[in-house]
Amino acid sequence: MHRIPHAAELTDRRDAPRAEVERRYTTSIDPCDGRKPIVCVVLDHSVTGMRIEVPNGQQLPDQVQVLIGKLSHNGRVAWRDGNFAGINFIDEHHSIF
Repeated sequence: MHRIPHAAELTDRRDAPRAEVERRYTTSIDPCDGRKPIVCVVLDHSVTGMRIEVPNGQQLPDQVQVLIGKLSHNGRVAWRDGNFAGINFIDEHHSIF
């Protein structure tokens, strides 16, 4: 099974510059396992991914759908650290409506 590194193990390997959003936005993460989407706080984002704060006790699987308005991205959890996670977008966005 693929091990997801702890945030402290990662160096800054970002492919694109990130924009800090100071917790002003939320996004929904669909765990694609029958649960309802989880509303998360966006901490920063770029064209390649985002850093989010996940509500207490919510677990994310390795593969998720990131829902942004009428668009969704296939995502992969790159790292986890308590209530925080980094999500890499792994494909082009597409309309969910």
